[in-house]
Order: sequence, then C-alpha cells, then structure tokens
Amino acid sequence: MRFSECEALLSTEPLTIETGVERLSSGGLHVAVLSLLENCTGAMLEHWFGMDCNTDEYRLWHPGAHLHSEWVKREECKEDGTAAGKTHLATEIVGGTATDAALAYIDPYELFGEKLIKARKENDVSVVLYAQCMLGPRDQIIYDEKGRPQGGQYVGVGRDTPYGLMLRNHYWLGDTLPLPADQVEKMFPMEMGLGVMNHDLNEFHILNKVMPSYYLRDCWEELGAPEPFAKSKPLSKNMTPRILA
Repeated sequence: MRFSECEALLSTEPLTIETGVERLSSGGLHVAVLSLLENCTGAMLEHWFGMDCNTDEYRLWHPGAHLHSEWVKREECKEDGTAAGKTHLATEIVGGTATDAALAYIDPYELFGEKLIKARKENDVSVVLYAQCMLGPRDQIIYDEKGRPQGGQYVGVGRDTPYGLMLRNHYWLGDTLPLPADQVEKMFPMEMGLGVMNHDLNEFHILNKVMPSYYLRDCWEELGAPEPFAKSKPLSKNMTPRILA
C-alpha cells in the first residue's frame, strides 16, 4: 500500500496487510500494525496524544524503549486539546538502537477531507492521528516550509468496538521522497521497518494499561465521576461499561 492509498484505512474491511512490512515500488517501506487496546476508546487515545506527555509519562508508555519526550507548538496549533499543530521530539530505541524521532501532527481532515467526516458519522472511525515524521539524528532531519519533517508519514485509525479500540497504525518511510527508488531503498533498510513494527507492537500494548488512568484523571467530571463503589448512575457517552475493569 502506497501512502497515496491510505484512504483504505477508513474502511472496516480487512486489508491485505494488517501487520507486516513491505517494500514499495518507490523504494520506501510501508509498516502496518494492528492492535486491540482492550477497554480503551478513541477518546482516550486522542486525549493521550493531546496531553503533551513529558519524559516521565513517555517512559510509562514504554519504560524500556522511550528515553526522552518534548513537544513544540507550530504556528498552526489550534489549542483544541488534540495533537494537531504540535511536533513531538522524542528519543527512543528502535531496532535495538537509540534514535531521535520527530512527528509533526496534522489535522487529519487535511489528509482525508469529507471522507473522514463520512466515516465518523457511520461509526467506522472514532479517532484518527496523522503526522509527517522521520527517524534519525535531529540535526539532520529536513523540514518543509510549515515546519513538518519530510520523508515519512504516520496514520493511526481507531474504531471503538465492544472489546476496546481496534487500532491500525501505518507508517510510510521514504515513499514520497522525490528520489530514485534504489537510493530510497538504501536509506530505509528492511531492518528499520521491522524495528518500527516491533516497537509499535510493544509500546501500544503497554499504553493499553496506562492510558485509561490518565483519561480518568483529566476527564473525571465529564465522565460523571464514575466511582466503582458509588451509587449506580448512568454511564457517560464517553465511557465503555468496562472502562474501570
């Protein structure tokens, strides 16, 4: 799947690759990871990415692989509680090696337009994350005129289910670079793609355990103050029956 075909992520139909790595005709890599975040919701994931996690919180996400976290607001930041308009500068272990990562989150409407609105209305999608990204030494990352890294893309599409959040995380490394395919292939070896896939599988499994507590902390009143042993009352629309399980 090329980045230009990422609209397929909005569909609930199975994809030809749900978890795996493939070499593209452009020379770049496509990395796909399917996860089930049990008892979690799209609202929780959007809240987590919007709360600008510091290094301590970032290490909770993956204690063994997350080393540093800081966030920078770009001119397009809307202050709407989401990650859109912010750049995450992180240091993490990918494929056994510590590396810098820069992810500039963007309003997903910019990518999908009206098709995203339609998918939300039909409950096919509950959260979408979109970023231009790149791995490598921070001083070597090239940014465009909007301050977004060039060379890679991340798209995460989640759908609420009775069991939790079904999340598709897809990464494209080098697919849109205006370079010969053989040159791009040398820049992005298969080992890098496999490292990204393994990292994502691990970090989101751990986040599954961490994320609900932060959501409860910051959205307690909005959720109706759901004390486990308090008098029974209707659940908020933003909470699944098993959120406290």
